[in-house]
Amino acid sequence: MSSQGSDEPVIRTPDQRLRVFVSSTLAELAEERAAVARAITSLRLAPVMFELGARPHPPQELYRAYLAQSDIFVGLYWQSYGWIGPGMDISGLEDEFRLSEGRPRLLYLKAPAPDRQPELSAMIDEIRSQGVDAYRTFHSTRELGRLVRDDLAVLLSERFADSARHDTGPATPPATPLHDRRSIPVTSTSLIGREEDVSAVVGMLESSGIRLVTLSGAGGIGKTRLAIAVGESVDERVAARVVFVPLANVTEPSSVLARIAAAVGASVEGTGSALEALVEQFAETPVVLILDNLEQVIDVAPDLDDLLTQCPRVKILATSRTVLRLRAEHEYVVPPLSVPALPEEADDAAVARIASLPAVRLFLDRARAVHRDLALTPDSAVAVAEICRRLDGVPLAIELAAARTRLLEPTALLSRLESVLDGLGSGPVDLPERQRTLRATAEWSVGLLADSEAQLLATLSVFADGWTIAAAAAVAATDEFDALDLLDALAGHSLVTVDASASEPRFRMLTTVRELAAEHLLARPERPAVERRHAEYFASIIDTDAVPTDLTTPWADRLRVEEENVRVAIAWFFRNDITRLPHLLRSLWLYWQTNDRLVEGREWVSDLRGVAGSASLDDRAQAEVLFTEVVTAVAVGDDQGAVAAASTIPQVIDRVAESALRNALHLALSWSLPIADDFDGALVEATRAYDGFAEHDDAVIAFAALTVGMLRTALDEDDAGRRFLREAADLGTRFGNRWLTAGARTQLVILDVRAGSHADARRLLAEVLDDIDGPQLGTILACFTLIAYAELALAEARPVDAATALAAVAGLRTRGGLLAWPIARPAEAKLRDRIAALLGPDQLITAHERGSELRAPDALSLVRRAIA
Repeated sequence: MSSQGSDEPVIRTPDQRLRVFVSSTLAELAEERAAVARAITSLRLAPVMFELGARPHPPQELYRAYLAQSDIFVGLYWQSYGWIGPGMDISGLEDEFRLSEGRPRLLYLKAPAPDRQPELSAMIDEIRSQGVDAYRTFHSTRELGRLVRDDLAVLLSERFADSARHDTGPATPPATPLHDRRSIPVTSTSLIGREEDVSAVVGMLESSGIRLVTLSGAGGIGKTRLAIAVGESVDERVAARVVFVPLANVTEPSSVLARIAAAVGASVEGTGSALEALVEQFAETPVVLILDNLEQVIDVAPDLDDLLTQCPRVKILATSRTVLRLRAEHEYVVPPLSVPALPEEADDAAVARIASLPAVRLFLDRARAVHRDLALTPDSAVAVAEICRRLDGVPLAIELAAARTRLLEPTALLSRLESVLDGLGSGPVDLPERQRTLRATAEWSVGLLADSEAQLLATLSVFADGWTIAAAAAVAATDEFDALDLLDALAGHSLVTVDASASEPRFRMLTTVRELAAEHLLARPERPAVERRHAEYFASIIDTDAVPTDLTTPWADRLRVEEENVRVAIAWFFRNDITRLPHLLRSLWLYWQTNDRLVEGREWVSDLRGVAGSASLDDRAQAEVLFTEVVTAVAVGDDQGAVAAASTIPQVIDRVAESALRNALHLALSWSLPIADDFDGALVEATRAYDGFAEHDDAVIAFAALTVGMLRTALDEDDAGRRFLREAADLGTRFGNRWLTAGARTQLVILDVRAGSHADARRLLAEVLDDIDGPQLGTILACFTLIAYAELALAEARPVDAATALAAVAGLRTRGGLLAWPIARPAEAKLRDRIAALLGPDQLITAHERGSELRAPDALSLVRRAIA
């Protein structure tokens, strides 16, 4: 700054972009300063602030140097006048304001300010009397962030642009405000035959009662192109910002809001979540979000519902093959382009009628891009009409066919399509005509493959929902280098796609391509060997020594990714080698339990039990079947099945040589005996299992400890129960099994409530919520947590909250096909009775209506807010 000598050291600001100096008292306006910093950062500017700790310069020297290098001044004032430094008669706050003269200044006054210091009031009065600087009043942090963001955008686009026009030096383009940047993709082809659709969808978005429109339809129907056209029209007609957010490469629902935040320039830093950042960004800003390719992250629907609920001026236009099933959703089914009927006579009038139809217009438009002189004659018109008809008016299929006119005239192209159809035969009669036609289009591309490429494509059809390079090599019986080369060739033909965002590349086929490739595999002699290698490969993933103690290992992560392939493998073993299934299903049971797959697992176990008798299973295999049958039956509430299977265990347990399996059978018995109210017998069996696992240092002891702890708690032996539950929690932490740790801690919460230690219960419950915040959240664990919270809420004289939590438990179990564990049923029944004794029928009904429809994340969010 001008007062400093030229030989004084220069104190540089942290960022040499366009700098915005933020002046305010630190303590009383900490949240407001953070909101202003986010607003500045969202516009890609650099906030200049002093929260970063000590510096090797005196405070006055530091803020004066920073201010000297800043381009814009933002002043925030509330009640405190601030600190007056040594040798000064004004505070640093006022000094900063005076030194900022000559720069653009944005001033904000927080209201109400009943205790504003007289010195600050005098300073503000002087600002008002001079009438030079504009100032705004704000009441909330969110309002302040919006004001600063909008004011800076206007300042950048108007004041700096004006100064640039008068600058005789090198021209520097002004920063473009984010809300002025175009995000709708610029298309390189014309949109044909969608005028009515565009008008209809725009009309829906203009309606005050419609805030979510989903463009649904089959792949290739033109949902994205229609959404772009709607966005362009809305951008011109509606006073709202339009933001296009491509989601084709997003595979996790939890990443969607962050992707939206990045697209709109909302800073997630400093906020609790991407949702909070978006709520702040859209507080009073009208916006239309175009979310493209949403079908693979359809589970984001609850988050989008929250976004709409908290942002009343936001509307969403989504493209998806699957509807979101939200109450706010209005579905618009994107239809195929209308196709012509074949004319009885190919005269000029018929040609004109054919040429006017959208499907033919699209074909001609795309064909003339590669065959400029293509003319529509009576003969070619009939061929084009038939091509469009056979392709059912699906835009993608029409465009693929039109591209072939580079080499083939329409009549020759039609002949080629007919030969492909004839080569495929009539096809399954239960498939829609459209699917058979699309397979013909896929066959055209497959016909261009080399033999080795076509063979691998047929082999890959055995995979469900994708594969890795290693899996492809194993199933194709080749090395990974050859597999990679062939996969690269198939990707070049657009017959497989690759997702390179994961830890290792993962490949997939479109459904129509896979179905066609499967037909080719059916005709190949190597099909049985391919299917066997697929089943054996995924059996090797299931059957590992790491199962089931640590569900956070790569084993469990891989199972989540390969679930569909595992299902195909299990089905193969049912058809070909059921002797492998007892151990495979036993290995999977805990994965089912922690990932809401118990109903499916129970069906597999029941199917195996039905054929096990005729399979001559040995004692070990029979014991494994019994174990898995009991533990799955208990979880899904099949009490009769659990008791029947458990009654057979004593007949085989002594014939089992494997100690770990014998101990597992004792554990299964301990889970089933409470069905008959035999808690003492259950404790005996659980203790046997615990002692047996401990003797052999078996890690499954953790689950036995959890069982013993719950049983002792049910028998009112709280001190002993607490010891075992703590051990289970500690073992879960040791093994990295968050499900086990959190499950044990929910039971410890209940014991803390019983002991009157409500503060400890709240603290531990908060830790549980942190433990289950991730992919291992399952219905059983969510119910454990909600029941623990209900106990706490009731103890704190909040019976309505307790009733709501239990209603959420009932709803989650009903939708998941589960019942309470027999060990926990008596305690839950007593809890319900205690709540009912304190509430009237109307209150119970209201709580039930509120809680029973809650999804697990929503219910746990209520708990989080209640104990905060």
